Amino acid sequence: MQRFFFCFTLSIFSPLANSEDAADGLGIDVELVSAGNEPRRLVRFSPEVGTVQTSEMIMEMQQQVSLGGVAMPSQPMPPQKLTLEIKVTDVSSEGDVSFEFKYTDMKVIDDPNNPSPLKATIETMLKPMIGSIGRGVVTNRGLTKSGEYEVPDDLSPQLKQMLAGMKDAMNRLSSPVPEEAIGMGAVWKVSQSIFANGMKLDQTSTHTITNMTDDGFQMSVKLEQQADPQDIENPMLPTGTKLRLDSLESNGSGKSIIKKNAIFPLSSEVKIGTAANMSIDVAGQAQKMKTDITMKMSLQKGGI
Repeated sequence: MQRFFFCFTLSIFSPLANSEDAADGLGIDVELVSAGNEPRRLVRFSPEVGTVQTSEMIMEMQQQVSLGGVAMPSQPMPPQKLTLEIKVTDVSSEGDVSFEFKYTDMKVIDDPNNPSPLKATIETMLKPMIGSIGRGVVTNRGLTKSGEYEVPDDLSPQLKQMLAGMKDAMNRLSSPVPEEAIGMGAVWKVSQSIFANGMKLDQTSTHTITNMTDDGFQMSVKLEQQADPQDIENPMLPTGTKLRLDSLESNGSGKSIIKKNAIFPLSSEVKIGTAANMSIDVAGQAQKMKTDITMKMSLQKGGI
């Protein structure tokens, strides 16, 4: 049972869940709150064709699940490190950037003095992703126009569902910027809907420039997510299980370093806390389930 809840919550609250299509027809709304101090300038991404960016993403997640008010036994989860290689394949005359990405390595960062019993489970889940590839197109403002992820055919339905959430992975890493010119202290909000493995969430992030240079800027980020009550359809649920989300709220904060010659942050870190209340029905027996999750994510430059 614990393995099921680990797999399910990881798939739902993964930072790599895909976003719905739409802004300016792309489903992403960027609202400038304050243009910041003078001098201001238009921020546009301008990587060269052939540019390769290697990034290492480290994810740490701790969860506590309660059923019917009784806390279930849980094991601390070891951090996982995913290595990404992103290559710019084309830049259109309008500034749209086409790219390919590949997961070149997946590792569990285990403590040799206190090995985790979950290591084997997590490595089994992550291994099929090594070597998998995807493609996407982003505007020169960092808005994702399209994305696809090649999910291997010979995987179990559960793993296919989890990996399908990687379809628009890059949209979760990109940093949309305003259309207007901005300067030091500028503030803008990015709103979008996210469909994460059977559940729809609304996300708003508030970005504030804390330092600006000729080739980029640093920013702080505050993140909020919420979801309306809804039934959840997910193949990771055991047969005959019905799950309904009663409420969900997430809050987080972080910071990023952005360069104009790279379509994704050179470095980024964020910490998110999520509280979800659900109703679960297994073979006609209904219970309330509460899940509290703390997730830390960091993206570090491997090379460009």
